[in-house]
Amino acid sequence: MTAAWPKTTVRHALVIATQCPAAKQQLSNLVTRANELHRLLTDPEIGACSPSDPDGGLALRSGEASQRQIEDAVRAAAHRADEAGAVLVLAFLGHGQTPLGNSKLYYMAYDTRVDHAASSVAIGNLLTDAGDLPGVKGVITLIDTCHAGAGAPDTQELAGGFSLGKSRYSLLMAAAASQKAYDLDFSRELASLLRDGVPGTGELLRASALKLALTDRILRQNCQVLDWDGDPDAVEELWVAVNVRRPAWTPGRQIGDLGSQDLREALAAWPEHPVPADGWNRPALRELCERAAGSEAPGALRVWQVAHGLVLAGVTADVIHAWAGQALSTPTLWSVAADLNSDYEAARPPLDPVRPPKWIEGSALLRYILEHAALHTSVRGNPVARLARVVAALADRCGLGTDDERVRAWARDAGGDIELRDAVARQAALRQDRRWRLVISLHAAQIDWPETVSVWLRDGGHSEYHEVHHCEPSRTGVERLFPEIIRWARKKVPGGAPITNVDVVVPAPLLLTWEPERASAGRTWLGVRNTVVLRWAGRLAVPGFLAGMNEEDRDRLKELDERCPGDTGAPVDWLSEHDTRDAGMLSERLSLGCYERAIGLDHRPPHIAELMEALLIHTPILLWPRTDSDVGSSGRDRLGEYWDRLPDHFIEAYRHRWSAEAGGPIRPAGTRDERLADLAGLRAAWHDLDWLDFCGWFEQHHPIDQWSA
Repeated sequence: MTAAWPKTTVRHALVIATQCPAAKQQLSNLVTRANELHRLLTDPEIGACSPSDPDGGLALRSGEASQRQIEDAVRAAAHRADEAGAVLVLAFLGHGQTPLGNSKLYYMAYDTRVDHAASSVAIGNLLTDAGDLPGVKGVITLIDTCHAGAGAPDTQELAGGFSLGKSRYSLLMAAAASQKAYDLDFSRELASLLRDGVPGTGELLRASALKLALTDRILRQNCQVLDWDGDPDAVEELWVAVNVRRPAWTPGRQIGDLGSQDLREALAAWPEHPVPADGWNRPALRELCERAAGSEAPGALRVWQVAHGLVLAGVTADVIHAWAGQALSTPTLWSVAADLNSDYEAARPPLDPVRPPKWIEGSALLRYILEHAALHTSVRGNPVARLARVVAALADRCGLGTDDERVRAWARDAGGDIELRDAVARQAALRQDRRWRLVISLHAAQIDWPETVSVWLRDGGHSEYHEVHHCEPSRTGVERLFPEIIRWARKKVPGGAPITNVDVVVPAPLLLTWEPERASAGRTWLGVRNTVVLRWAGRLAVPGFLAGMNEEDRDRLKELDERCPGDTGAPVDWLSEHDTRDAGMLSERLSLGCYERAIGLDHRPPHIAELMEALLIHTPILLWPRTDSDVGSSGRDRLGEYWDRLPDHFIEAYRHRWSAEAGGPIRPAGTRDERLADLAGLRAAWHDLDWLDFCGWFEQHHPIDQWSA
């Protein structure tokens, strides 16, 4: 992405989040919200900050930071910003208190006492001192506490100080000085705005613009802003984040956002580039191709590649609109993107996945996919081959044939007849893999291991074949059935094609102890050749007191997808040790709907077995560490990158780990393979819309009276 903000601006970020036992109110998701905000602020394309604390500040976001820790950390961050000539971005999440008749905010640390200023953190004083340092180029502060508006520094002090009033401050506060703030609503919505962007507000998000956007989202408290700028030499206003929905640089209406960025970068590196009066329309791009092809100047080759790719993408878009226009829709295009990513990841080395921002729709989304195919996956290959994959995927998803004369003419003119035939064949194989799913269900278990295992072979949304196998009620008895079940399924699939996707339905007690993908399926483990996904038995056989659970979670799943914009954070509420320590309070928060997204455990509590069923009831997606040694942030940090390809990609991560543990050969891996391996420490019970469709079918066709989850 081409950044429009000043790259020379140095920015440091420090996020502080702590509970306060004296406040007698646990803040749910405190650590999750703080880590999410920290990730956004330190994302080079959003907050553009470097972590101020050398160790990343994990202790300060742990929920147990003391007054001394907080004050020392803020002062140290200010000194580092002073030495670096940096803007300092601070965030305080937690509890706040103010004395009666005094509008001064005291942040409550883990060891703070109620109505006790000496054990609290005087935020205003810390901010005043930080901004007064001569090398600090500004202090931006985000405060999510009760009475947050009282955290503003005294303006009389700002007017003086050693800087003689030349300091710069920008504060965005969750509530007025007299108001309460409710359960980190401010942090949740602020993170959403930073992640998704704010349309119509320009390239940079300043505190004032964010305050206006938050007003429409937070109804129980009044966000406030304070801006102070006394520096006569400042060249820009203080800003909180880069707006990911900033206006795109669009030199011509025939170029999309992605192509515009690539063309702008290429032209900047080529001193000979012309500037057409009518923008970069198709004739101008063709002329640019000819001029770049005849130039030996540095950068000319890249200009030719981009201009040529944009011409091909534009011609392909015209053909697609004429041929498939009536069948095109935004959901269809997202499905096409998923198909393309399966191809891109199978390539060696893997190609960059297509990950459009979630707000792109319709023709703009099509243009993004085509420009990505032509420009971002073709450095080592033929852009026509990648564009042919788009055409083949569209034909499959729209139910159209590629023998249409318009498509054949496109392939002929582009020199891509063979590429189109190859793409159609690849899409047919992908469709076959996607079509059939094998379900192995242990839902008949009364406690853990069942005496019968039910299997279904699904073709799309319904079951084509069904059998029940009797077994000894033990792990050995169940796993002994797997080779037989696999053989049965292969015989049923037309042409004897292998079964790629396997759903294993498991009672809650077994989710923590059994890894069915490691069970023998003949010569290899089940997960070596198959994409194995764990499903909770309680979703398939829903008890009466949970009737409607799956239907309600359909809307929740759609919201999760909408709230995860491509390459940013995963929509997961992570539960810390504070959140799980009191099982009764956790159950109450679950019943109140405090966790609106997927739920993840960032640790393995001693009573995890007791928590599993309660958590599974309240979320369609549950994540937890595989073992105590897998507790850490690396897997959680990767979730956002791979979210739109989960749960299927968990098995790829597990395979990396298995091979490494066995000392086996590791296939050539790029950086993306190494990042994927970070997911191996996570386990998941995942119930997506497709699975809930099958659960609905099961409820109608296989009513049962007894079950165990």
